[in-house]
Amino acid sequence: MAGLTDMEELIATVPEKDIASYLREAMVCYGAGAYRGCIVLTHISLFEGLRQKLLALAPVNAVARTVLAVIEPLAASQKVFELTMIQQMKGAGIITQLESDILEQLNRQRNKAAHPSGHFVTPEEARFVFSEAIQKFLSRPIRTTSVAVSGIIAKIAGPNFFPSVMMPDINAVTQQETQPLDPAGMPQLVAKLVEVLEGTDPVSMRNAGLFLLSLASRHDLDTRATIVKGFIDPKATNDVHAENIAMLIAVDPSLLVALSPATRMRVEGLLLKNANTVGTGVPFTELRNPAHVLASCVSVLGEAFMIANYKQFADWVISKVPYSPEFVRSLKTSPTLLKTLADQYFKRASHSQFDVSNPFAAALPAMDSALAEVLSDEDAFRMVAAVVMGAYWNGYGPMEIANGKFASMPAVKAKAAAFVTANPTAAQTAISSFGLPFTLPTFMANYF
Repeated sequence: MAGLTDMEELIATVPEKDIASYLREAMVCYGAGAYRGCIVLTHISLFEGLRQKLLALAPVNAVARTVLAVIEPLAASQKVFELTMIQQMKGAGIITQLESDILEQLNRQRNKAAHPSGHFVTPEEARFVFSEAIQKFLSRPIRTTSVAVSGIIAKIAGPNFFPSVMMPDINAVTQQETQPLDPAGMPQLVAKLVEVLEGTDPVSMRNAGLFLLSLASRHDLDTRATIVKGFIDPKATNDVHAENIAMLIAVDPSLLVALSPATRMRVEGLLLKNANTVGTGVPFTELRNPAHVLASCVSVLGEAFMIANYKQFADWVISKVPYSPEFVRSLKTSPTLLKTLADQYFKRASHSQFDVSNPFAAALPAMDSALAEVLSDEDAFRMVAAVVMGAYWNGYGPMEIANGKFASMPAVKAKAAAFVTANPTAAQTAISSFGLPFTLPTFMANYF
C-alpha cells in the first residue's frame, strides 16, 4: 500500500489531466500485480505526455515545430515514433544527452515488458519506470536550451515584454522567462540577446539590453563569465556597444575583474566613449551616467582597483566635477578620489568667472549633508572659505550663500565652525590661502 500511496503522490505532480489518467491506470495495474501492464501504460503516458508538451510549445517555438513535423506523421499513422522522438529532441537540443539516455532505457524496458522476451518484470522495475517517467519528464516543463531560448526571443519584440523599466519589475520578468531554462543554456541565451541587440528593431533592441542588464544584476559567477565571454569580449572592439557595456558594469562592477588585459583596455576606451557621448547632463540615477558607473565600481571594487586599472576613466569623471550627493557619498571611503574632487569643488566655488562659480553655488545646498558626511572639518571650512572667495569676486550665487551666513549649508557650516574652535591658526591659514583679506575674527563675524 505504501508503494501505491507514493505513486498517487507522483501522479499529482503531473499537470496534464489526460496523462494523469493514463498513469492512474498504470497504478491500478501495479496494484493488481500486472507489472508489465504498469510499464506499458507508463510508457504510453511518457511519450504522449512529451508529445503534448511539444504541441503546446509549437505555436511560439520553431524548434518544437521542427520536431513535430517529423514525429506527427508517424503518430497519426499509428507507427512507432518513440525512438525517432528521442533522437529528434536530442538533436534539437530539447533534451540533454543524459535525458536521452534515460528515455532510451525506459523505451527498452517497455519493449522487454511488452514482448515475449522471457524477461520477468519485478515490482521494483515497474516502480522505477513509473517514478523515472514522472519525476524526470512528466512533472516538469520542457527545460531546454533551444526551446526556452527560442521562446524568449520569439516574444522579445513585444512592446509590453517589459511593462515597467523599474529594475525589480524587469528582474521579475526575466526570472519568469528563464525559469524553464537549464543553466547550461545561458550562453545560447546571451548569444541570441546580443544578436537582437545588434538588430534594427528599436523595441527588440531595448528589451534585449534590459534583459542583459537583469542577468548581470544577478551577480552570479557563471552568468558573469557568460556575459564576458558572449558579449563583452567579442564586442568590445566596436564602440557601438559603449553605452550597453557601461550600464552592465554599473549593474555588476565585478565584470571588470573577469576581463583579460586586452579586453580591459578596450573596455576603458568604451567607458570613455560612453562618457563623452552621454556627458554629465543625464540624471545620476541613470546607469549610463559615467559618474554612476564610477560610483558603482568604487563601491564594489575600491578606488585602488579603479585607479590602477581604469585611471583615465576615473580622472575623466572627477574632472567633470559631478554635482551629485549620491556621487559625493560614493567616495566616502575613497580618499584619493575624494581629495581630487574636493579640490575641484574648491576651485569652482572660488572661481573668478561667474559661469563657473554660480552653477556650483546653485548645487551646493542640495549637496550639504553629503559633503558634511565625507569632508573633514578642515575641508568643510575650506569649502566655506572658497564660497566666500567666489562672493568676493561678485559671483551672485556664492554671494547669496555667503550673505545668508551659510544658512543653506547648515551641516557644512557646523563642521567648519568646529574646525575654527579646534584649530584657529589653521583656519586663518586657510582663509589666506584663498587670497581673502580677512582676519579670522572678522571672517567669523561676517559669515558665521
